[in-house]
Amino acid sequence: MSRVLEATLEAPEKSEYLGTYEHGMIRLSAPVDWPDGTAVCVRVAEMAEPEAPDVEFGKVIIAGFGLAGRWIADIFNRHGIDYVIVDTNPETIASQRELGREAIEGDIANPETLGKAGIDKASVLALTIPDEAAVLEATQLARSMKHGIYIVARTSYLSSGMRAFQLGADEVVKAEQAVARQFYEMMLRKLGARPTVPTPSG
Repeated sequence: MSRVLEATLEAPEKSEYLGTYEHGMIRLSAPVDWPDGTAVCVRVAEMAEPEAPDVEFGKVIIAGFGLAGRWIADIFNRHGIDYVIVDTNPETIASQRELGREAIEGDIANPETLGKAGIDKASVLALTIPDEAAVLEATQLARSMKHGIYIVARTSYLSSGMRAFQLGADEVVKAEQAVARQFYEMMLRKLGARPTVPTPSG
């Protein structure tokens, strides 16, 4: 099992950093400017070793290039995997093209846009856009256009996440669940700094 460690910086702003644990030390994958004495919270994620794919890993379609889209693009950059960006913002498309990236302006829920993005040769579709209706529509459309494509969909609510699964998504990132987890962990950290209050009896 490989381990990914995430250290969360509480001040001056919250960020997450990936790293690895080796020989009693945590090595972060990105530089930090934390002052001495900065408190961090480390969460360990158990990750199964990925199985070797039966075929060569094809191009990835990243629909939406906000924070989530940029983060996963960084992963593919590190691993030398080709991807195409699809976004409705012309300024985003223009800036990414200037950086030499393949970018298409259009609605990911439109079959013509998916065709231009090369869904016939793509192996992954990452639907990171905040438009839940478009995500659900694009999930169903992409599954009908290419049966074997791996679809990761972003939804706001658990109910919509279930619908995304029904329409063909392989994985769903639910904003409601992520926010709930963040609140839960923040409150645990806050209470961890206080003495436990005894439960009244009788």
